[in-house]
Amino acid sequence: MSNSLRPSLPLDKIALGFLMSGPAHGYDLHHRVAQELGPIWHIGMGHLYNALRDLEREGRVQSTLVPQADRPPRKVYTITPAGQEDFLAWVRRPVPAVRDIRAEFLAKLYFLRALGLEGWTELVEAQRALLSARLTQLEAQYARTDPAAFYHLVLDLRRRQTRAALEWVESLTTDHRPLTIDH
Repeated sequence: MSNSLRPSLPLDKIALGFLMSGPAHGYDLHHRVAQELGPIWHIGMGHLYNALRDLEREGRVQSTLVPQADRPPRKVYTITPAGQEDFLAWVRRPVPAVRDIRAEFLAKLYFLRALGLEGWTELVEAQRALLSARLTQLEAQYARTDPAAFYHLVLDLRRRQTRAALEWVESLTTDHRPLTIDH
């Protein structure tokens, strides 16, 4: 899949999530994103460094230069309390759109498990409620739309996608297989 076709993720939150487990330099963060979130997302090194620069400017991370014997000093990033607060608020909030399930919601589930954070059940329930309300809305719009109209076709796709996403999210509460984090 080309990078432009992959779903997008809030890069700042992803960087903060990896920094929740401890300080890291940009290359290490990039490697971890590729290794651990590669099945759902790809990021270029330049984008990551831009996000880290912005996070530092906003006070959500801080950096220190660590000398290296035969190379220039390495910049190591550490999450700040403001960054932790921002990340924890994000990771526990459901995603607003069905299209965000396949990348952002999965990333949230990944971080909840990888970091041993509480909130899995609450996030899944909040996402279920959001999708259920959205499906009800789509079903009502679909019923009111002329079956010959193109928009009827669009609504049919959206309600089927929402129903499938809702079914999958509901399976997260009934399927009790333990999840492992592959490294």
